[in-house]
Amino acid sequence: MLFQGRPLVVFSLAVILLFVWSLRLLGVHEVLSDLVSSFFDETPSQQHAESAFVRQAMGVEFPAPIDYGPIRQVCSRTRFRPGLLFSCEGQHGGIGMVRNQILKCVRYAIHGGGAVVVPSMALRNAKDITDIETATEVPLDYLLDREAFITHLTEGCPGMRVYERAADFPSYNTRIGEPLSLLGDQFEPDHPREGLRHPETWRQSFDKWLDQMSVGDRLRPDAPVHVKLEQSFLEYPVRDDGDAFVHEFGKILSFRNDTRALAAKILFELKARFSLPIDPTRAINPDAFYGAHLRLEEDATSAWSPDEWRFSRMEDQFEEQFKNLERTGLGVVYVASGNQSVVDVFAQRLHERLAAGPGPEKKQKGVVQVVTKHDLLRGPDRQWLDGLTFDQQALVDFLVMFRASAFMGVAHSSFPWTIALRRHELSEYANYGNEGSDLLRDEYSIIMGMEADYPYVDPFVYGLWP
Repeated sequence: MLFQGRPLVVFSLAVILLFVWSLRLLGVHEVLSDLVSSFFDETPSQQHAESAFVRQAMGVEFPAPIDYGPIRQVCSRTRFRPGLLFSCEGQHGGIGMVRNQILKCVRYAIHGGGAVVVPSMALRNAKDITDIETATEVPLDYLLDREAFITHLTEGCPGMRVYERAADFPSYNTRIGEPLSLLGDQFEPDHPREGLRHPETWRQSFDKWLDQMSVGDRLRPDAPVHVKLEQSFLEYPVRDDGDAFVHEFGKILSFRNDTRALAAKILFELKARFSLPIDPTRAINPDAFYGAHLRLEEDATSAWSPDEWRFSRMEDQFEEQFKNLERTGLGVVYVASGNQSVVDVFAQRLHERLAAGPGPEKKQKGVVQVVTKHDLLRGPDRQWLDGLTFDQQALVDFLVMFRASAFMGVAHSSFPWTIALRRHELSEYANYGNEGSDLLRDEYSIIMGMEADYPYVDPFVYGLWP
């Protein structure tokens, strides 16, 4: 016989024949995909390492666990009274502003000495992201952890009661009239840019206002009053309560757990893929990755026209990021942006710049990697991310940026300000403008440019809880 005594040849031909028929029956792509997938499937030890990393990373409340002491101290100054209910409904904007509006609403409720309804927010128009003031209302857990909010606020402010709905408030059906609308700065409308001059007298002014509304002397547990706090803009001087309170108060709001898990998985993937020194238990890891927030989405360029706003121009925003990246020497850039086309242009121009650069810059050609959350999440995690809305996806970037070795953003967005101010709590500098002339510049973060580089700068430093 032809192959008698040659079993190895027979076996080899059989394998080849089987492989060819597999290609014909299943298609080349499917076969190769299965081979690659099986080859790279994670081992149990790899899965265990990732799970442990994710648990540890999610357990870090940046930059430290909440300390209820300063919050309790502020709340202890207030006389809480039954029969008074505050609500904060339909807060609108991106996560930076919505978060701050909710915190401010709770702070006014503490001043006023009333209970509070779990806040809600307006749903951004998915077809037009510039439309943030829609009539569609979504609950707190659309972006934030409702249970954590209730727990933290109840622990930090024992005198304050929290209700899921206004209708759950005792004797709400026998309340005095319809809800009364109130702006936080209504009692001091001519306040300076830095915010209310006398927040300590807000309760006194509020009580007088209740009397003017003819409800002050009628307010009782069986005849409650409902006050709706409307949205105002950065008017509360957050540092009036002292640094200790400022550092803790923002922690009553935690981002939803699924976004915390996705952010932790991104950190793991950054560590594994690029061999970065990322310790999940540390708030910030040096020499790991660079965080670039590119605020060039449609809602940004329509609100802050590039004709007037220097850093709404792609070239100017990129240039500041490139110079800062070169200064840090980091080799991995994590970009947060809601516009993938902008990210693609950013990566292309960065690589062109490095390729054309002299000496050390040229050596970095092909070394600096530009990645986003979409690049780093795979399989079910990527599918989960893709199922989130524009604002929900921003939460993932928010959490990853907290942990960046270096971070930079623009001054006309609350997103980078919130990140930079929270990171500043770890800085050895007390002031914001250090090591140079940028609006905020410390060893961890930069808010790019000077005041002269912007038509105006909103008072985020004074009115934003980190």
